[in-house]
Amino acid sequence: MATEIFRIEGLAELESKLSEIMALGRADNIARQTLVKAAKEAMQPVLMEVQSTAPYDGERPRDEKNPIHLRDTVKLAARIPNETDRRSTMINQTDVAVAVVSVKKSAVSLAQELGTKKLQPQPFLRPALAKHKDSVVALFKDELSTYINQVAAKQARRKK
Repeated sequence: MATEIFRIEGLAELESKLSEIMALGRADNIARQTLVKAAKEAMQPVLMEVQSTAPYDGERPRDEKNPIHLRDTVKLAARIPNETDRRSTMINQTDVAVAVVSVKKSAVSLAQELGTKKLQPQPFLRPALAKHKDSVVALFKDELSTYINQVAAKQARRKK
């Protein structure tokens, strides 16, 4: 499976501002209020794309045997990396926030995304990220700037 590394440059000013406000409060809370929120907002286009492109069998309506379709299980999560995340080869020890668009982990979802000996792959997760990677990066920068400014303003009001 191919791995793509995103490098976001030009954030020196935001990083400096973030470091300043983290020095004034609990770093984990500030990371949740800025980096995690920005990452979650930035991944919204990917979430929407996955929801619209996840394989769906219109011939098989929901019933007791098949209560949900794959696209019904799509979710977006953003967080500070936990121990399980840190064991992943996809997460670096220096990563501060993680945002993941996923579906219910099952043999069906893996078979749809990657294929099997008998089933051709119908990827929908990886193409969604590839399609929106530039907008994800741009949104992340914009949202991070907004959230940093909000937290900085909140801290400035508390100082008074």
